[in-house]
Amino acid sequence: MTAMAAKLSMEKRLEAESVTLLKSLLEMELRRVRDDFGFDISMLIGVDGRIFATSIPDQLAPPQYRLLNLVKANLPSICAQLTNESMKLSLTQYEHGVLLISPVGGRAFLVLLSAKVQDVAAMGKTLAHVRSASEVLQHVFQQRPMSAEALAGYEAETADELRRLSRRLFVEKFEETPQYRRNMDLHNYLKAELTEAVGVGSVEEFLAHAYGEVGTSAPYMKDLQWTTLVDLLLSRVRESGGDVLAEQCEAKWVRETRRRLKAFV
Repeated sequence: MTAMAAKLSMEKRLEAESVTLLKSLLEMELRRVRDDFGFDISMLIGVDGRIFATSIPDQLAPPQYRLLNLVKANLPSICAQLTNESMKLSLTQYEHGVLLISPVGGRAFLVLLSAKVQDVAAMGKTLAHVRSASEVLQHVFQQRPMSAEALAGYEAETADELRRLSRRLFVEKFEETPQYRRNMDLHNYLKAELTEAVGVGSVEEFLAHAYGEVGTSAPYMKDLQWTTLVDLLLSRVRESGGDVLAEQCEAKWVRETRRRLKAFV
């Protein structure tokens, strides 16, 4: 990737437009909460008892396992408190550790478990961070947009984390999106057609020049940019092989490019 394309990719955001991406976004935030706030297990659970997303170590130590079983055993009671008694926050200290429950909107709640001995009286700062994380999870869970307008009503910590999550999702999951698959499909098609028209030797030069003129690289192309790119490639074909060849390529490439763009809508 060129330096210009790398810079562009860092500025991009990705929203959870599918169930798979939504789950990935929730799991990213749960993992961050575990790592940043010193918990061992984090889970997003619905008030009906369904587990939506988790961040749990591959290997559980006995105290962690006991706490997890405690939550499972008390899940009906926890759900009832959230549903019927409008629980705002619950922090409970056990012999084996700490259990923290924070509502995430009216449909779910965040469960955090720590098997470490902690002074619950000194957890005020952690509780504030957890409430912010609950807002982040609620925003993602409800599939709200990540636009500046949508984030304007949050405290800085919450808004900043939502922006970071969106960037991380882009970096980690962009290659799984329809936009990426469409763009690479078009790139490979045009590269094959260009190779047939002008030969292998000129293809990379022509493509590099065209993408440079458009101002981005293949993975991040938009519809209008593809139209511009095809025009640029046709100009190079005309210079290299003449008008007849360029007209033959134009008739085929323009039609096929439009078809492939529409196929991914």
